Amino acid sequence: MLRVAFLLIVAVVAMLASWQIVTTDPGTVEVEWFGTQVSTTALFGLLILVAIIAVALPLLRLVMFLMDAPGRIGKASQRARVRRGQEALALGLIAAEAGEFEDARRHADKAEDLIDEPRLALLLQARAAEVSGDTAAAERAYSGMLQNEDTEVLGRKGLMAAALKRGDRTAARAHAEAALKASKTATWPFQYAFDLAVQAADWENAIEALDLGDKRKQVEDKVAKRRRAVLMCAQSAKLERERRADKACEMAQKAFRMAPTFAPAAAITARMLVAEGRAERAAAILEEAWENAPHPALAHAYRDIVPGETREARAERMRAFAEKRRDHRESKIVLAELAMERGDWGGAQAALEDAYRENPSSRICILFAQVARGRGDENGARTWLAQAAAAPREADWSDLDPEGPAFLYDDSDWARMVYVFGDSGQLIHPRMERGGVDALGPVLALPTAVLTPPRPDARVDMNAPDEVEVEEVR
Repeated sequence: MLRVAFLLIVAVVAMLASWQIVTTDPGTVEVEWFGTQVSTTALFGLLILVAIIAVALPLLRLVMFLMDAPGRIGKASQRARVRRGQEALALGLIAAEAGEFEDARRHADKAEDLIDEPRLALLLQARAAEVSGDTAAAERAYSGMLQNEDTEVLGRKGLMAAALKRGDRTAARAHAEAALKASKTATWPFQYAFDLAVQAADWENAIEALDLGDKRKQVEDKVAKRRRAVLMCAQSAKLERERRADKACEMAQKAFRMAPTFAPAAAITARMLVAEGRAERAAAILEEAWENAPHPALAHAYRDIVPGETREARAERMRAFAEKRRDHRESKIVLAELAMERGDWGGAQAALEDAYRENPSSRICILFAQVARGRGDENGARTWLAQAAAAPREADWSDLDPEGPAFLYDDSDWARMVYVFGDSGQLIHPRMERGGVDALGPVLALPTAVLTPPRPDARVDMNAPDEVEVEEVR
């Protein structure tokens, strides 16, 4: 304001100076006030006016300052109060993280008194209670956060953590699902809601959580598809146990379409279709699955899809099946087994050599041992079995029941498969996932071949038990 007065004076003086220079008659000014008459020149009158304004402006500013003083004092006091509250809040959080719960509580109470911000005060109270091990107090503080939209998700997270700590997974799931609905950007609600649903074998809710996470781009598209396929298979198995065969078959087919490389989906779908009398549809699905990702269980399922079939017809059908992916290791193994079945030991060895070059595992060594025995070379068979004992293991699925359905998993097996196959695309045997010993045993995708050439007049029953025992190496 003083600058304005100074500039005004300078402007008036400059105007009067210029006026005096160009004007020969500066004029007069007469002022009458309460009977007193004052007459002066116009220049002097203007100077007096400027002086009055120059004096009045600072006085006016002083009056305004005095009138605004109470408000200024109140604001300064409030700012000081907020600064003290912020300092108490900072010290409380530091004390809470450092494990000094008594100091944390004291600072929390002080911050609550000084700051009119209940959200921060509740957060500090919750953290202080957590550090001190007072779960009940922490839950009360987190419950208070549910009343505010800004802190609801944080409150849900704290309540979920407290529920998990005391082992209440049902309550933890409820808070995670509520947070998932409340927040569209936070990633933890999706992860916990999905994981807890999977652990509880609640496949339907797990699929719903996965769909929501996929829609929000909180999970990769490929991972979401594979996880969804496993969940659908698990749900199909559950529906089958509940004797809802039609719904189970429909769910299994959706799983196969979702992930054609997921062998359990194809095998389960084919088994259910065969039970419904739709063998041709089952065969088409198995052939498509084999072309996408050959797997021993698919060969098991395809082998038995035509009941009452002759040995020759089945061998020819299996040969055509393996030829769809002749370059694949599993196809070479199937072709080797077919050759062993008809006593073609040279053809079997040639097929196995290709598989051995790809991966010299214990499974292939055992097959070589069977070829050696078929040729009557017992020393060679023992050599191969000894090599099998030291050879690397592989997921050979050797414990698949040749006469029973594959992939009869329990809920924990399916839960592991959600992440093993869903996240990495790998199909690992549940026994290996559980850390069980991978003992060597029968490794054929087809029934174990008769390891002696059949007599011309002999008839071989494909459903007969194996005639040759493979030495088990541990």
